[in-house]
Amino acid sequence: MVLDLDKFEYWLCFVGGSSKWERHVYALTMYDADDQPVERHMARHHGIAAVGGKPKLGLIEVDMVDIPDSMPVWWSYLVESCGELFLAVVFFDGENVHKVVEVAVYKMDFSTPAWCKVDGIGDRVFLLGGDRIGLSNFRASCSASEHGLPSNCVYFLNHLAIIENFVHVIDLDKGTQEVRRPFGDFVDPLRPPFWMLPTEDVDGNTTLLLNTPEA
Repeated sequence: MVLDLDKFEYWLCFVGGSSKWERHVYALTMYDADDQPVERHMARHHGIAAVGGKPKLGLIEVDMVDIPDSMPVWWSYLVESCGELFLAVVFFDGENVHKVVEVAVYKMDFSTPAWCKVDGIGDRVFLLGGDRIGLSNFRASCSASEHGLPSNCVYFLNHLAIIENFVHVIDLDKGTQEVRRPFGDFVDPLRPPFWMLPTEDVDGNTTLLLNTPEA
């Protein structure tokens, strides 16, 4: 999917389908603080996920999940997984972005519509990350059993903490958290590490990569 930064259009090429690019035109209207309509580009929003096949742009009214007053700093990630839409919310300890106190996961019920909190994500793994200034984030899902990972876990690359590059592994079933430091001497690279999705080599082996740019 390629988003045009100037025109209200995007281009799609489906994996495993036709090799041709399809052009789609859209209109997206938001409302400012004065309740005035403003045309916005999808490329200007960091919370975008595709669910359920061919694109169809529309709007639904849905309330945001409740955010506790005791957790003023948090970050949310839309995650598509197995045809379902999830919202993962990472809560920090007060204003300390170096300490994750909770990761809450919600699933979209399109019939209501509403975000419904779930206790786990089954045989899946959520991969979360992004940049340090909050203009973009990354989120993806993969099978845990296929890639030799513990199921029902969220792997969060803490991109908001400037002086660290830690990976927080949150087990939603056990309610535990493990902090890993896989990057050695890369204390403060030019940008935060980022995920690369699994891919197959010529022998059919799969690899899950986590990369960090050299300083």
